[in-house]
Amino acid sequence: MRTSADRSSELMSIFEERFSSRLRRDFTDEVTAAYDRCPLGPHDDKTARVVRALGNASANGKEIILNLGPNGPWGIGRITLGAPGNLFLMPGTFHSYEDALRRVFSLRRKNFLET
Repeated sequence: MRTSADRSSELMSIFEERFSSRLRRDFTDEVTAAYDRCPLGPHDDKTARVVRALGNASANGKEIILNLGPNGPWGIGRITLGAPGNLFLMPGTFHSYEDALRRVFSLRRKNFLET
């Protein structure tokens, strides 16, 4: 016998599939170029939707920017549950916060499109 929880689960699955499909359509080279031009914003609707979706993704496996000094440089880490400190430090540093944002965006894009 189906329960309301079964139906809720089914609807959530449909919602996630449609959301992911729309996000894949929105994640164009045009959106990437718009983000690269101005990573701090303001963003057009499509770019803002993509940025929000990437920011709201699960924390595990998400790339984050780390401040390595009072005003930079910045590094990138990946949240990895079970690793020491639950964080894996990626190689390289950035002297510009905006460059670090661009790199995080490109890594998140790659991870999203591969899944």
